[in-house]
Amino acid sequence: MRRLVIGVSSRRKIQHRFLLALIVVTLGVTVLLRFHSQPDDKIKPEDVTSLHKRLGKFNGLNIFFVETSGRSCLTARQACGIESAARANPYASVTLYMEKTPIANLSRNKSDQEEVQSDCVITKFLLRRIENVRVLRQNLLDHLEGTPLWEFYRNGLFNKSTTPLVHRSDAIRVALLWKNGGIYLDLDCIVMRPLDSLNNTVGTVRDFIPNWIENGVMAFNAGHPFLHFLMKSMILAFRPDNYLSLGPSALTEALFDFCDRDDLPENTLLLCSRNSSLFVQPPDSFYAIGSGRADAFYQSEVDLSDWNKLKHSFLSHIYLSGSGRPVPPTSLYAQLAREYCPFTYRTSEINDGF
Repeated sequence: MRRLVIGVSSRRKIQHRFLLALIVVTLGVTVLLRFHSQPDDKIKPEDVTSLHKRLGKFNGLNIFFVETSGRSCLTARQACGIESAARANPYASVTLYMEKTPIANLSRNKSDQEEVQSDCVITKFLLRRIENVRVLRQNLLDHLEGTPLWEFYRNGLFNKSTTPLVHRSDAIRVALLWKNGGIYLDLDCIVMRPLDSLNNTVGTVRDFIPNWIENGVMAFNAGHPFLHFLMKSMILAFRPDNYLSLGPSALTEALFDFCDRDDLPENTLLLCSRNSSLFVQPPDSFYAIGSGRADAFYQSEVDLSDWNKLKHSFLSHIYLSGSGRPVPPTSLYAQLAREYCPFTYRTSEINDGF
């Protein structure tokens, strides 16, 4: 009987030691995998896409951005837009489509080259900390295939553009919306509210042009008839020397035609062709501080009336954010960034500044 008890005790000790060793090995493998899964200084699509395997818990809302320059990494201000969208919409899938092939003959100055390393640090930080963000590096013009814009591209008309980054972005965003649906945002937007209530909608501005629709924020169901009509209209509207020709001006004129109207009243549901409808947002939804008052974002002293304008906004489109204009720490832009993209703002301060 005694021998039997000793045998059982020994077996239990062996089992405990085996389990302890198994736990140590498992932890070691986990740490090793976590170490090797971190993105390099250059964004690698296979690494970044792997961060997105947890999408099962998301609610189906698709928010996306487009970056057409072919750069490897985001600037701090671009990263801020993505972080703010992901934080305000934690159950949405946030996708950045990045062009993987730099546009030929696109000038790159010395400051661009110097900023690459700091930009990549910020990009890595963003992707490590925000789990519902993914980056897809692709030939973005391939998304035009199967749309009315495909032959337009195949005929080489984009090559005549004097502002290729802008024209390509204007075309690609509409094609992606028509194919996939969701919410398109410019990279210079800071998102402050959940966007899941937006559907089949665009926004007006209160600046100098009446009945003017911007294309920096667009939310549509996949296959919406207006988007197909818009792509056809863009082909006719294209002017290689006019950077707005495929953007706001084309969008505004297409809305007039598609909805058979001579005005586009804000806060209005428009009943349009093919039994479809779309809602026109008031300026305060997306563009409370318009391009005519872009200085308001960069002044050291903030006008309280500007904060009041943003109280009812889903987001703020930050005009001139890509101009390299300095952002004082007390400015409206800096205060918005600290609140809505804190990871990016803090990381940029540690490096070369926001």
